[in-house]
Amino acid sequence: MIFFIYAAAFLLSLDNFPFMFGGGYKPLSLLFITLYVLFNIHKLLYLKFKRIEIIIFVILTFSIVITVFENMKNNYNFDGLIDATTSLMAGIVVYLGFKIFTQKHHQDETKFIKVFQWIVRGYGLALFVGVLQLIYIYIFPNGALREVIHLFVNRDAYASASRVHFTFSEPSFISLHTNLLLLPAVIILKNKGYLTKNHKIIVLSFFTISLFSLSIRYFLDIFIFFIVYSIFTTHKKIFVKRFLAFMLAIFSILLILNVVFVQNVFHLNSDHFYRLSNIINKPSTVLEDTSFVIRSTYTEVGLESFSDRPLLGYGLGNFHYAYVDHLSEVDATALKQSEELRNAVNNYSLAQYNMFTRMLSELGVIGLLILLLSIYFICSIKGKNLAKMIVILVIYSQLQFDSLAFIQIYIWVALLQTKFISNIKIENVSKKQHIIKKNIKGNRQSTAII
Repeated sequence: MIFFIYAAAFLLSLDNFPFMFGGGYKPLSLLFITLYVLFNIHKLLYLKFKRIEIIIFVILTFSIVITVFENMKNNYNFDGLIDATTSLMAGIVVYLGFKIFTQKHHQDETKFIKVFQWIVRGYGLALFVGVLQLIYIYIFPNGALREVIHLFVNRDAYASASRVHFTFSEPSFISLHTNLLLLPAVIILKNKGYLTKNHKIIVLSFFTISLFSLSIRYFLDIFIFFIVYSIFTTHKKIFVKRFLAFMLAIFSILLILNVVFVQNVFHLNSDHFYRLSNIINKPSTVLEDTSFVIRSTYTEVGLESFSDRPLLGYGLGNFHYAYVDHLSEVDATALKQSEELRNAVNNYSLAQYNMFTRMLSELGVIGLLILLLSIYFICSIKGKNLAKMIVILVIYSQLQFDSLAFIQIYIWVALLQTKFISNIKIENVSKKQHIIKKNIKGNRQSTAII
């Protein structure tokens, strides 16, 4: 039932689906991946795992058991542990699903290509919702239109904050999709000769609409992506050409930012627009930005709580208690500025937005061991420049997201172990090579990609 994997790939963009269980992160793809695992349940007996994968799983299981006893000992609420455990179980299901897929079809390249084709097509759906949000914000704020949008995304930052966020939980989540799914899919399809005009239209339109997300993190992450991409694809022969192209891109981005956020040619009018405009005009104010203050506060508390309980931490999912214990150390101005920081004392499933500090504060040295083993595992996977680029992007993403159910991570850890991904080398394709690939594509029409 490979249909379920293709459906999951298409629906990866729906990570805040209204009718799906979960909190802010509610990916619909999880349902289809689970169905794929159930239909292939017998394949689990034949899956091959590396020793380090088993060690990481055993340590995580041990940490859950330890947290149960620590919660009982300290009379802690179990909500955080339950949330963390169910998220981890969801992530394991995703990993098993793609592990089955990759080992079952490792000799059939077309199956992998189909997955990436459906991923790009899925962002066409996200683009459609983004256009509706744009219309709602700037042209026609109609209740009926809002109901249509709500069929695809639960949260409503487009209405409450005048920010486009497509089908994602929030605007800052956009880069988790562009950097780990959409852009890698485009690169792979181009490399294999399957990138179509429709794909390009989806991508170009998506990035155009995404300007109205007014997300600092998104703009920063896209910049990081192209830095990483340039590092892994630039060599001596094209260095000057790539450097000039990079400088032109920087100039274009600065020009667009100036036109949109300084000149305000679109006559935007929202708190987030003025927030971003202020940062662009005076970059030093980013240290006073509410979003930055929240994230930096959680990071500081995470590090401080690790120093308090370095051996076992506060327990998996128990960052709430670490925050409460260090509340007196949180800057008074930050508390006054941020409603989220004030309300955090009532949130038993408190997020840190940083997987590294989460592991340290919640699991202590055990968390540190999990981090080191995980990083060593993905870095030890052999591959050409695409695989290496993905590894860096995956590690970087964990600086800003701490969900144990983060689908993109599990998908890539499974895919990175395949020859299909490890053998891809990103390079400029000559005209001759392009013609050859078109001919190959034509010969495959009898088994065309749907």
